[in-house]
Amino acid sequence: MSEIGPIVPPGEPDRAASAAAATGSPLDEAGYATLLEEAFIAERGTPFLLSSKDWQLIQGWLKAGIPADCAVRAVRETFEKRRARGQTGKIGSIGYCANAVEERWEMERRGLVGRGDGTRDEAPESIADRLKRLLAALSAAAEKKPEGIDATAYRRTLEHAIEKIEAFPPGVFEEIEAALSALEGSVTKKLQKALDEAPLAALEQRVDEALGEPGAVSADIRERTRRALTKREVRRLLQLPVLTLFDL
Repeated sequence: MSEIGPIVPPGEPDRAASAAAATGSPLDEAGYATLLEEAFIAERGTPFLLSSKDWQLIQGWLKAGIPADCAVRAVRETFEKRRARGQTGKIGSIGYCANAVEERWEMERRGLVGRGDGTRDEAPESIADRLKRLLAALSAAAEKKPEGIDATAYRRTLEHAIEKIEAFPPGVFEEIEAALSALEGSVTKKLQKALDEAPLAALEQRVDEALGEPGAVSADIRERTRRALTKREVRRLLQLPVLTLFDL
């Protein structure tokens, strides 16, 4: 069976899907598949390659008109339910989430669950409102004094991020989302460097454990996955909000 590797480096699941939904821009096949792959990698926590069977399944969802954000939410919910039941072990195929994707789409079409974009219950937030909510979360985080990190560097890094966001020029959803993503990468790198030796070592160990032993994936895929996992672990350790315009 042939393997199809990542189309773009792993990022935050839901981002491109929500941006496309907000701007009305349809996703092409490659973008749709990438979103599902990224969501699966983020939840699985280890490198993953789409198999030809996975690819065909995703193509089927796209042709059936299932929105990318619906499929991504179903993937996340599948893993959340497994964790709630205390199940362990790695899921080896995105096909494990197939029933959840189809069931969630049917419920969304019937209006039995919200779509996560406010379309069923209320109008979506404006970009300005979303940024205001994000700035409030960042400001609250900046006031904290987490242990295991240089307090001055921590506060200055978050205050600088707040200033950058406040200075964003007006733009479309996708442009601002891309700017937030780039800013988050810079912020997490600075905070990682400011960590004390012990928490930094523990963070790196968690990332290594999530990656596991080198397998069939290429060094490039492994390194991209490492960066994505490291960013996630820094946010979790310091309890920081994700720099994004949409809800995660």
